[in-house]
Amino acid sequence: MAEDKTDDTADAVRIEIMFKEYASFIKVYMPNVTNGGLFIRTDNPLPLDTPIQLRMRLPEETEDIEVDGRVVWTFVKGSKKAFLPKGMGIQFVNMRPEYSHKIKTIVDRFRKEIDRSSIM
Repeated sequence: MAEDKTDDTADAVRIEIMFKEYASFIKVYMPNVTNGGLFIRTDNPLPLDTPIQLRMRLPEETEDIEVDGRVVWTFVKGSKKAFLPKGMGIQFVNMRPEYSHKIKTIVDRFRKEIDRSSIM
């Protein structure tokens, strides 16, 4: 990540995700989050508005990409939408254009599968 981070990203939670195949990317990608983002299944979602730094390896890529994000919604046990898995929605923020392009290319290629897998 760039050294000129704001105070928000300096204290961000760091999460590493490896997508070994397109199916794993499709299962966690959430096209319903405005401007792109991910759903991360977890029994302990972080509080809303928590800054996150994601390090991801996209399918068929050899290098990681690092993306800033923020928790924009959560589902926990006992919520009204209990049919949904526990976890949190992460919205990407300030994504580098080349990373956005790579993700958009995958999403466009697998749009039908993503729509079928979407939990929203």
